[in-house]
Amino acid sequence: MIDIFLYNVIIFLSTAYNIYKIMTLKSRYISLITVFLALIVYNITLLYTFAKFDINFYVKVVSTVLNIPILIFSLIGVIGNYQQCVRWVLSISVLLAIVSICYYIVLKFDLISKFDSAEKVQAFLSKYGAYAGIIFIAVQFLQVTIIPLPAAITTLAGVALFGFWPTFFYSVIGTMIGSMLAFYLGRKFGVKLIIWLFGKNSYDKYVKFTQGKDKIVLTLMFFFPFFPDDLLCIVAGITDMKYWQFFIIMLITRPLNILILEGALKGFAAIPLTGYGIPIWIAIIAIALIAVVLAFKYSNKLEKALISLFDKISSKIKKKDKIELKEIYSQSKSCYDKKNIIK
Repeated sequence: MIDIFLYNVIIFLSTAYNIYKIMTLKSRYISLITVFLALIVYNITLLYTFAKFDINFYVKVVSTVLNIPILIFSLIGVIGNYQQCVRWVLSISVLLAIVSICYYIVLKFDLISKFDSAEKVQAFLSKYGAYAGIIFIAVQFLQVTIIPLPAAITTLAGVALFGFWPTFFYSVIGTMIGSMLAFYLGRKFGVKLIIWLFGKNSYDKYVKFTQGKDKIVLTLMFFFPFFPDDLLCIVAGITDMKYWQFFIIMLITRPLNILILEGALKGFAAIPLTGYGIPIWIAIIAIALIAVVLAFKYSNKLEKALISLFDKISSKIKKKDKIELKEIYSQSKSCYDKKNIIK
């Protein structure tokens, strides 16, 4: 669900950016009023949700107690004119309001239980008959951008319904479009959000710290199914990565990731989430995290090695092309021989 909330917060904060850019007394009061309104929406929605559904007692307590620190920090930030404090409190309060509304919608329509297995997704797609392929592409697109649905579930349903290769092509189309959109959202709104929350200096330090390392690390992370693809695309948009660079990374990783996922689905499905399966899953995730950390640490060496490899491949291709051109030229010289000229 976090990607839905993140998109809404990004859109809200980007539109409010100019209003809160300079924290005058008026803008501080507007911020304080916005915080109070967001908390009112949050509490009303939660009370209605608690009354309608059976919610855990500790969830109720924590949700209610959250109001206290938000109100305290909001007042401190407004009175002391602490810009970053006000912005953080404003962001958190709006985020909580959106989370509470989405949480109610999920419980109201029982959305989790309707799409929590490949069989249910397959049953949903099969209703559309000849248009099932188009719907599946749309589902894969939404899975990357809006719907917090695991790729393993949708892919497994697609394989069962369409077969291996049709699912592969449908998934590539949907995920590529969704990835580019998520990258655009990160580039368009994510940078403004980071600067708004952390300041321009912090953002510049972040870009400098990740420069030259983001491509290798993100490429590796896209190969593993444990990392949220939608958030990774947004993070890529926040870096200084170019659109064409991200497109190439997606063109390489997405098809391979889908092929690996389709091939490994049976293996992953055989590992239970309880009992002996827990340490296995912990080991798999730990290996993935170690690989990402090592990639970040040695990214410069990896990048140089890849560039060297590409240079060797390109030089061999060029050398081969030159040899072929020489052979063609040597064969074509005969047509210019005086003996072959027709008088």
